[in-house]
Amino acid sequence: MNEFYSGDCLELLDRIKDNSIDYINVDPPYFIKYDDWDNQWKSDDEYLEWCRIWTGECERILKPNRMLTVWGTLKTDLFLRYKLEVLNSTSLFPQHEIIWSYNWGGRGKSNFARKHEYAWNYSKLKKFLFNDNDIRVERKTKNNLRTGKAYTIGTIPTCVWEKNNHTSSKEHCSWHSTSKNIFILQRMIRAYTNIGDTVLDFFGGSGSTAIACKREGRNFIYNDVSDKYLELAKERIEILG
Repeated sequence: MNEFYSGDCLELLDRIKDNSIDYINVDPPYFIKYDDWDNQWKSDDEYLEWCRIWTGECERILKPNRMLTVWGTLKTDLFLRYKLEVLNSTSLFPQHEIIWSYNWGGRGKSNFARKHEYAWNYSKLKKFLFNDNDIRVERKTKNNLRTGKAYTIGTIPTCVWEKNNHTSSKEHCSWHSTSKNIFILQRMIRAYTNIGDTVLDFFGGSGSTAIACKREGRNFIYNDVSDKYLELAKERIEILG
């Protein structure tokens, strides 16, 4: 069953039972003063303390052997501090990060264009659910170079995924500045959950995680602090999900 909420994420998290969520995928504010919702804290330390609270709640409500994914940026050192000082201080286990790269949008002429984002993955317990057969892709080499025999299944992707968010695509979200690519989220959800599982995104924003869940037969819990985003996301989920 899918659920929608708007309000403070900490209030929602406080109501969720221990060990009850199958997968958490969140894209928090980065405190890089991009917009009003990203400029609510007086200092980096205050921001990190807020992150420590909601990350601890994620650790509590996540089921054993399941995954927490946190999106972020290394445009400043603050997100790296979040990894080192907050995520690494939990009992969760660091797993391979995912790098989403894209080749679209504006760029300057003074340096290489920065066109990628990070997703840190941390599992509750060292072993975790990973549906490898659900995310395999076509191999570039069709035959095993050692044996000469043809491969019968595809290969597991690396942790660098290239996928554009073209503004001309019907999936582009013009009213949200930081929406994630739905294809990328679908692959994550296929890998880290089973059909019928529940995925939590309490920084729900544009609703991309919820759309990916609907397409993959998973349930979702959407929350965003903005009532406006909630209503717009509902419309988008209904159209694209």
